[in-house]
Amino acid sequence: MDLSALGLVLTVALGAAFDVGTRRIPNFITVGGFAVALVLRVSTGGVDALVGGRLGALLAFLLAFPLFMLKGMGGGDVKLLTAAGAFLGPYKTFVALLATALVGGVLAIAVSLYRRRLGTSLAGTFTVMRGLALKALSGGEVDAVPTLETKGAVTVPYGVAIAAGSVFMSH
Repeated sequence: MDLSALGLVLTVALGAAFDVGTRRIPNFITVGGFAVALVLRVSTGGVDALVGGRLGALLAFLLAFPLFMLKGMGGGDVKLLTAAGAFLGPYKTFVALLATALVGGVLAIAVSLYRRRLGTSLAGTFTVMRGLALKALSGGEVDAVPTLETKGAVTVPYGVAIAAGSVFMSH
């Protein structure tokens, strides 16, 4: 395993472990992982690799930040995805984000089933998607939709999904 792959695995594994244990992903993991990724990229591949790492990080941030603004994802998740993007570069980041979404969906269904709240979770997901679609079509305000802060919302440690999707793409 090369140093970049090892750095990615350590970053996302630590992020997932903290997320499971505390429901927080500390900045020392995300910012540290981001810095390590860029240093490794420039030292092994020069300026082109550094640019690729920055583009991967930017792509991850641009796709995750709107979910944070809608209160559908935590800030630590956004930062962990951004750090992973710095390790992976733009193409692998895009595929890792798709894999992360798939794993996150499966994890959310599993947690919902375990808590016997699958119907409520699916209804909340439908409400969010409908609200976003209506806002996109009308340009107006979204009615109140469920968020991570909604009482009774089923939440998952998304750091686990980020770790799985990122490690999947590191090969």
